[in-house]
Amino acid sequence: MAGQYEKAISIKEAIDSINNNDFLLPAIQRKFVWSSQQICVLFDSIMRDFPINSFMMWEVKDGEIKKNYKFYQFLKGYCKRFNEENPEQITNASFKNFKAVIDGQQRLTSLYIGLCSTYAYKQPRVHWPSAQDDNKLPPRKLYLDLMTAENREEDESLMKYRFKFLTEKQYQDSVSVNEKKHHWFCMHEVLNFAQENDVDDVLFNVVMPYLDTHELTDNTFARKTLLKLYDAFRNKMIIHYFNETSQQIDHVLDVFIRTNSGGTKLDFSDLLMSIAISNWDGDFRKEIDTLVKEIHQSAEMGFYLSRDWVLKTCLMLTDADVKFKVKNFKAEQVANIQSQWSSIKDCIRESFKLIRRLGINPDSLTSKNAVIPISYYLYKKTINNSALYVSINNLAKADEERKTISQWFYMALLKGVFGGQADTILSGMREVLRNNLHQSAFPLEQIIDKYKGSNKDLRFDAEYLDNLLDIQHGNGRCRALLHLLFPEMNPTETFHIDHLHPKDAFQKKKIKSHAFLKEDAELMVFYADVKKWNSIANLHLLNDSQNMSKKAKELVDWVGSPGISVTKQSLLLTEDVSLAFSDFKRFYEQRRKALIERLRSRVYMTDMLAAQSIEDELDELDELDEEVLEEEVAA
Repeated sequence: MAGQYEKAISIKEAIDSINNNDFLLPAIQRKFVWSSQQICVLFDSIMRDFPINSFMMWEVKDGEIKKNYKFYQFLKGYCKRFNEENPEQITNASFKNFKAVIDGQQRLTSLYIGLCSTYAYKQPRVHWPSAQDDNKLPPRKLYLDLMTAENREEDESLMKYRFKFLTEKQYQDSVSVNEKKHHWFCMHEVLNFAQENDVDDVLFNVVMPYLDTHELTDNTFARKTLLKLYDAFRNKMIIHYFNETSQQIDHVLDVFIRTNSGGTKLDFSDLLMSIAISNWDGDFRKEIDTLVKEIHQSAEMGFYLSRDWVLKTCLMLTDADVKFKVKNFKAEQVANIQSQWSSIKDCIRESFKLIRRLGINPDSLTSKNAVIPISYYLYKKTINNSALYVSINNLAKADEERKTISQWFYMALLKGVFGGQADTILSGMREVLRNNLHQSAFPLEQIIDKYKGSNKDLRFDAEYLDNLLDIQHGNGRCRALLHLLFPEMNPTETFHIDHLHPKDAFQKKKIKSHAFLKEDAELMVFYADVKKWNSIANLHLLNDSQNMSKKAKELVDWVGSPGISVTKQSLLLTEDVSLAFSDFKRFYEQRRKALIERLRSRVYMTDMLAAQSIEDELDELDELDEEVLEEEVAA
């Protein structure tokens, strides 16, 4: 390393440096991820003289670095999901020298939020809004109770001091109640006090006047706490940091990786982002985050994407190596991505509109990686001299393409093929798709052939199909399975997964009231088995109007009622099957058998599949081994 430990500074000095842009964040830093509770614990640790570990700064002096790399200010007014992005600080060759935070961003941001800013998170039992809404995500300031200490026996974090984030309304309500149980001191005020260095001056010029004003003069806990608070955050030199002075970017990146290998998981895309940003004409991070926010907040989509996913898709669509390697984000490749960025964005949007149209919603998309091959195919396949993504959501066109894509997609989700070794299967899928772009439709059969006999085999055997029918309501794969079974559903409608025989009918109290069950212990066990009535055989996709009319109505009364188009035939039942609750066992057995037959016609079958491990069903982007990355950076 090229640097040394500098003289420690106070928290107030650190906050001043943040406000003066003397402390900035390099683009390689991840988003702020600490919870409000973590911030409270940090402040409690400081008050109790616990060590908060040292920091690492990078002193940026080189004009070329200031000009060619992105730096960001600290986050002001944090709002979960909607204001998580640090504002960019424009730096040029003549910009003043500053320190970029290499290690300690989460702690410094937490200190800044607690002492100068706000933290907004969702109100309990309120749905996430589609846009930032102070009523649903109210800004909160950090307060300290000067009246009483925390009850450590009841507090899992074993805090001594009672720190809490309060909305303005919560604070005002606490003041109006005036029960003298709490006195909430806003932590912003500690930086507004006059500067006093001598402990007696702090006591007589700062602490006692405040206590007198708020009728706390006789409260010993309040006096000691406020005195300690002033000293800890204004006068004590507790910010110890190592100052890295090297102006070699590869060396600094190596230092960053090594110092950030522990703690909260660091997204590898955040490390690579710094390299991509430096080679992008404009703000690459803002471009990606804008796209992510648009897709998340759109009523047509609603999916939440990570930067990793967007970067991986960029590599896929530009025919680059899909592995996250430093070399894949050097100038030439980034320039290639940027030249196609407008089309890539449009393709990603249309891909997720298609996925939503296929019936998959954010809760049932068990593998976002499975969308990447679809995006590639839509991007590369041309119809009438235009990329397929342009017309794929036009219901008057590309009907066969949608059907074949949907069949592959449902099968891929049900088999969990995009689990472990995601990069390998993405590369293999791209090869198959690229070699079959001349085909009239999505090359499903060629993909099946490619992975026969491997642990990514898309074929099904009898045992696997039988197990699929045991999937329970609420399972992420439930919707994909029902859409695979019933592809004729109108793609312009929204469908809900509902129980045909209502679940309320299977409550223990209700089934025990039926005489026909009291007389048959074995049948009673069947009706009480949640794995039966809560599984696919008793589930169906209903549109909005059907779902509203169904509710908890008995199946026998609902089917055939005015305005209901659902029939025994559409449920794959023969006319002789009774829909009465008393005949649920035969209904279940007949429908399960019919669903198995329908599944056989919708998937590719084989005699027997090799057992797959649970790990194969996990959905994670492959991570590059740290040692490999370090070798690349050093190369």
